[in-house]
Parts: sequence; C-alpha cells; structure tokens
Amino acid sequence: MLERWVAVSPSSFKGLNFAKSYIDAGDKMLSLGNTNAAVNAYIKAYQVIDKNYELKVDSAYKASFLLYAQQKRNEALFYINRAVENLARLGDHPLLKDIFYLKRRIVWRYFSRLDSLPDNAISAVKFDGDDVWIGMWSGGLGRFSRSQSQLDLFNIRNTELPSNYIRDILVMDDKIWIATHEGLAYYQKNDATWHRVDSMQNYKFKTIGFEDGYYYTSTLFNGVFRSADGVEWENIIPKQNVLDIFNSGGDIYVATPESGVLLYRDGALSRFLPGVSAKTIIEDPAGRHIWIGTYGDGLLKVDKRNGAVSERYGSKDISSDYVESLLVIDGKLWIGTLEGGLSIYSTDTKKWEKFILQDGLPGLDITVLTQENDHVWMGTLAGGIGIYKFQ
Repeated sequence: MLERWVAVSPSSFKGLNFAKSYIDAGDKMLSLGNTNAAVNAYIKAYQVIDKNYELKVDSAYKASFLLYAQQKRNEALFYINRAVENLARLGDHPLLKDIFYLKRRIVWRYFSRLDSLPDNAISAVKFDGDDVWIGMWSGGLGRFSRSQSQLDLFNIRNTELPSNYIRDILVMDDKIWIATHEGLAYYQKNDATWHRVDSMQNYKFKTIGFEDGYYYTSTLFNGVFRSADGVEWENIIPKQNVLDIFNSGGDIYVATPESGVLLYRDGALSRFLPGVSAKTIIEDPAGRHIWIGTYGDGLLKVDKRNGAVSERYGSKDISSDYVESLLVIDGKLWIGTLEGGLSIYSTDTKKWEKFILQDGLPGLDITVLTQENDHVWMGTLAGGIGIYKFQ
C-alpha cells in the first residue's frame, strides 16, 4: 500500500525514512504472528536502504532469523551473509554476537551420540542415495535414512560383521562393502543380508576402494590386496603397513608410516618418497602433483613423476604437523588435522582459511572429509559429525 501511495503522490512522503518504516512494519507483523509478512517487510527494508549500514545489518539479520526458523536455509544464509558484509563496514554492532551465532546455526548441522550414534569417533562416511552409512572406530556401523529420519545400527551381535571397529566403507550398485579391523564383509542390497568374505578374515583393514575394474584394500602388516570380483583376492603388495593408496593411471602410490610413500608400477614396488610417515594421499587439481598428509611432517605437495617436494606446510600454516584427511573441491584443498582443526587452501590464490571450535567444528581431530553436493561432512575423533554448507 505504501508503494502505491508513493506512486500517486511522491511529494507527500518527502522526509519519510522508508527503511525504518519497513522495519517497524516487520516488527508489527511479527508481533501479530504474521511471519511471512514480517520477512517480506525486512527484506524490503534491506533493499531500499542505501548507506545506513546499521539498518542494513538489522534488517538482514531479522530476515535471516525468520527464514531460518522457517527452515529456508539457503535464503537465510544469503541474508546472514549480507548482515556480515555490512557489519564489516561498521566494525561493531549490538547484534554482532547474535549474527555470528545465527550464521553457525545456518551453515552447520551435527550428528553425534545426542542423535543416538553409539560412538562419537567417526572413521568413515559414505552416501547411497537417501542413506548415509557411518563407520565408527569402535561402535559398529550406522545407516541413517534421511527421508524417514531413521537410524539403523549394525554390529557383531546382529550381523556378520567381523568387528565393531569399522575402518572404511565402499558403496557399490549392489553391495555396501565394510572394511573392519578384523576382516572384510558386505551388505547385499537386494535381499538385505550380510556376508563375510571368508578368505579375508583376521586382516586389519584400513581402506577399501574400486578403481579401473578392481577392488583394492589396504591393511596393516599385510599390505595391499586386489580383486576383480570381490571373491578371489591377490596380495599384490605384501608385508607392509599401508594406511592409504592412490591409483593414478595404473600407478599405485602407497602411504606407509615406516617407509614413506612407495610406488607400485608394473608389478614392482619401489621407494618414491622415503623419510616421512605418510598417512593419506590425494591428487592435486592440476593433475601433475599429489598431496601427501603425514604424521609429523605436515602437508607435502609432491611431483608424481619424480617425488620432488615443491610445497611443504606445517603447524604454522595448518595448526598441526599431523594430517589425518584430505579433500579437493573446486580447486581448494581441505585439510583435516589432529588437534589443529580444519584448514582450506586455495591452490590458485595461495590463500588460507581456518576453522576451529569457535567456527562451528564439532572437534579438532578431523578424521573424515567427504563431499555431498554443497555440503562437506566432517567426522571427528570425539565430536561426532559436523555437516558444513560450504556454498
């Protein structure tokens, strides 16, 4: 109505503070219980404000708060970001603490023992459509069906799992493979049955993956196994403690705590990067290098051809010399550490972002980093899972 009257007689409204009027209208609508009208009024206030940054902060925060209450997280995130932008112009504001608290609530979700998980120490998170499979260090396996908000728990008492100590999960079209500290098993989707792989019991598994038509598993003490069908397994790299493997065009880079990084090529094993305790490996976005997370030597960028280290980052850059997990998204490297929280490194701009408990992390030991659409799921050693909306 205000806009219509202004169009009829603009001179009658000279001197009126439109932004304040819209905010007052929003407050009035809110007191009357008309939330949608209040949101519209606050958004309108934000749109008509020019350089009154204090009112911009106020209107954007109020719009975001109500949108979040309506579970419209994308819209709420847009307006809380506008509040943060204008807050930066002011330096201080009575709503400062409320704004950053609300932003954490919008961009983070959590899943832990408070949500009936038996263990807050997370070893793996994988997705299968509506289902989220969650591996725990000693609490067995969870399957959370999001559409039904239902959590099913699997352990040695109700399945053929060889151990409650889950180390990795592989989702395939017909099976869910589970690597445990005492053997290998899978869940057959079509009939909801569990099966142990008899030939792969009593091995201490670390990872399981599928690449170029083969299953690959890494173990402590027994190296790497490979299989074309999941039934017959070949021990292609014996007698090694293998924490992670990375396959690049048939070349397999092997992370070990004692021998550094080994290279398996054409059936032969050779030293690639000795002298480090290697934990995890991921490919650089440009493809020529790999990133190696270590225990004690931080993060290393290494040439895939000759093992030359071109970049090295430790506790001064990533708050810890112990790297537990790595993830690449859109040219950015996400680094999960032990005791140092999360760091994000832009390989293009060389800029860093850091996340600690005050930024919303559920814990400082980041054991798992995995992406699903515009969210990153972070498993921790003591705080369960944090789900971060990064876009």
